[in-house]
Amino acid sequence: MVTKEEQKLIDGCIRGNSACQKQLYLEYGPMVKGICRRYAPNADEAEDLFHDTFVFILTHFKDYTNITSLGGWIYQITVNKALDYCRKRSRQKTQAVEDEDYPSPSLSSPVPEILSMEQLVTFINELPDRQRLAFNLFYIDGYSQKEMEDILEESGTNVRTLVFRAKNRLRERIRGYLNHEEFEL
Repeated sequence: MVTKEEQKLIDGCIRGNSACQKQLYLEYGPMVKGICRRYAPNADEAEDLFHDTFVFILTHFKDYTNITSLGGWIYQITVNKALDYCRKRSRQKTQAVEDEDYPSPSLSSPVPEILSMEQLVTFINELPDRQRLAFNLFYIDGYSQKEMEDILEESGTNVRTLVFRAKNRLRERIRGYLNHEEFEL
């Protein structure tokens, strides 16, 4: 159940109170932005998705009367908007995913001893669209295989293959980065 403070925040956003909207943005914006960054292939598209998602959240509070967890509701809305974005983007593509070229980053500075979260997100975003989507759904958002089959509209075998390929590409990309090797995926 939402707390009294969360309910005040929701009611304020429904009324269009800019202070409440700002507070919602400050409290939940980083989470929404992080999810958008994981699903979008680059920072510009992630920013567009972030803004579209936040506008949707702010304009649809009145449509949801049984919000039991504000953070959970915002999280689920964001994942659903990201999935819609990925589906739309997938339909717009004319070239096969496997034909895409992914440039290796140039490494001008010494290799770090550990991989930063920013670099990991960059590597995830370098994955082909369907693999990136499957990886995010399974490893980050914790969807079951059956749920992924429904979301991706794929067979169980295809879902497993997408996750397997994504994991292997990511593993090899990280190894190459940490070993200061440049290679194609």
